[in-house]
Amino acid sequence: MTPISFDLAEPHGPRRPVDVLIVDDSVVVRRIMAKVLAADDRFSVTGAVSSGAQAIDFVRNQPVDLVLLDMQMPGMDGLEVLPRLLASERKVQVVLLSGTCREGSEIALQALAMGASDVVAKPSAGHFSDNFVEHLLDRLGHLVPAPERNRTPERIDEESARLRPLGSMVRAVGVGGSTGGISAIMTLLSGLNPGNAFPIFITQHLPANFQPLFAEQLHRATQMPVVIAEEGLPVRAGVIHVAPGNAHLSLVREARGRVTIRLSRERCLHGSFPAVDPMFQAMARVYGPGACGVILSGMGRDGLAGAHAIIEAGGWMIAQDHASSAVWGMPGSVARAGLASAILPPGSIGELILDQWRAAA
Repeated sequence: MTPISFDLAEPHGPRRPVDVLIVDDSVVVRRIMAKVLAADDRFSVTGAVSSGAQAIDFVRNQPVDLVLLDMQMPGMDGLEVLPRLLASERKVQVVLLSGTCREGSEIALQALAMGASDVVAKPSAGHFSDNFVEHLLDRLGHLVPAPERNRTPERIDEESARLRPLGSMVRAVGVGGSTGGISAIMTLLSGLNPGNAFPIFITQHLPANFQPLFAEQLHRATQMPVVIAEEGLPVRAGVIHVAPGNAHLSLVREARGRVTIRLSRERCLHGSFPAVDPMFQAMARVYGPGACGVILSGMGRDGLAGAHAIIEAGGWMIAQDHASSAVWGMPGSVARAGLASAILPPGSIGELILDQWRAAA
């Protein structure tokens, strides 16, 4: 994917580099990584430690924006350390580096589902080629910037949010998510199997090479047909349509009424491919009052502009609640704007949509 690029210029101040902690049991790798990052003025290495326990202690006591975390280490491995780092009040981002875990593998997808921002295959120590360095810096440079994370709404915003009336039609459901969104999507869809009632569209911030496995896991979890969106593909009720990793999922209604997929690569406010906003905006144009948008866990505000479009078209929105979200940025922005008809955990969202569909049937 090509998500939001680092642009860490504060609204009224100078550009600030990203504070990075390197966690790897190899002293050679730590030195190489520190040298690579030191040569790029977007990053500042604030520490380099050799174990998960040291990383947890460091993040607790030092300013850190981004943690580069080795997957295989003595003691706690990367998957054990990951949730403890993400639980930090500093809201760090974590990129897992692995010499044995293939990008796009089930373990890598599990790490993303737990809240990792990315998983990058790491060469062995001493084999850091120029191509790998360029690839790594590109991936790191496309993460959500710290100022955006710092604007994550707090719990009080959920408690005081004004809710809109529930929608009276369900002609299509669109689900958008980012960090922590994968597990939320799986839970939501387990309670949402409408048969052939309406199409479901999903935009999850994921690198392109994860999309086939993500689609396969969706099918296993729901037993529903799942397709990765392609240009011109007819939209079918009862099918889950997943945005590809290199384009936005958009829609068009043809002259005879058939709805087909359109892929867009236009830059949008959030700079990510795929982004949630274009999907929601397309649903608003095509389905109007029958468009139901769901915004799940994720950093930033992707989905907010699209939520406005759905509401203006007469459709309705549901936001994931604060307690069940890994990051309440995306759902929180929709809730704070007064666009949500409900703020619920994923397991209850599917039930609500089906109840509204049955009531209108």
